[in-house]
Amino acid sequence: MTNVMPPTTSDGLEKAKVTALFRPMASLTEEDVARWAAAIEVMPGAQLSPPVVGTDGGRPVLTEIRGPRFDARVQDRTAAPGQLRHIGIALAALHTAPLPGDGTVTPESPPWEALPLRVWGGLTLSQRQLTGTLHRDAALRRRGRAIHAALTSTAGQAWCHGDARTNNIVVSGDSPMFIDWECAGRGRPEVDLGSLCSSLITDELTLAQAPKGAEAHQELQTALRRAAAHISAVLGGYRAAEGHPLDPDLLGGAVGCGLLSRALMCASQTRRDRVVTGLTGMGRALVLDPARWKAIDAHG
Repeated sequence: MTNVMPPTTSDGLEKAKVTALFRPMASLTEEDVARWAAAIEVMPGAQLSPPVVGTDGGRPVLTEIRGPRFDARVQDRTAAPGQLRHIGIALAALHTAPLPGDGTVTPESPPWEALPLRVWGGLTLSQRQLTGTLHRDAALRRRGRAIHAALTSTAGQAWCHGDARTNNIVVSGDSPMFIDWECAGRGRPEVDLGSLCSSLITDELTLAQAPKGAEAHQELQTALRRAAAHISAVLGGYRAAEGHPLDPDLLGGAVGCGLLSRALMCASQTRRDRVVTGLTGMGRALVLDPARWKAIDAHG
């Protein structure tokens, strides 16, 4: 068992203390990764993930956390800036930890390729319409494939969660922790930050209830301002904790892909066309022109 104590960051935040539980291996189970992640200390007394207490059907059973998942905190307006900053620090701790293995991350992604018939048959009508729209847009598909290839590149040498959405974060006191590690592996850190940022935007946008017109436009702008403030806190924490340098164009493209994935998920649950259309429009714009991301992340 090896204890690694990284240096202190410039703003006084201590970087993660990592206990390496495993030698690198070609294939890790989700339980292996969950146990490894639970040993990462984001800051004194705050762990990256809850401890593993057993298994159920091959999946790890984690210590019960009575606090809510973070998407609920965002949607009921109880997500504190300090918690958002902590999430960024936690991702920096994850991305700078010694690699536990050689598996490749499995990021969420819209279906850029043709779907098997059994999958297509399980989609709602709204999902089929949106998938058809994506498949008919050659430029979007080409850019989406390129972004996916870059995100799964091992050049970044970071171990990523792979599905770092707000509903995969639980809150114990003031310390958010990540759960559900089945998509984890090596890749670019923009995988996790793109997933997180896109889910923060979606959490805010899905609260919009105003009818069409000027009131709806104002509500959309308010939702985006709130999401931008959340994202700024997360990325501020990540950068202060000296996570990996981020490629702003790749991050913007990753957020775009995440928003398109969120649009497909929303289409499976509801026919709230305004939300699905909004997520699709923003996602497509960021995939085709990632430089638009600078409007939210001016420090990128």
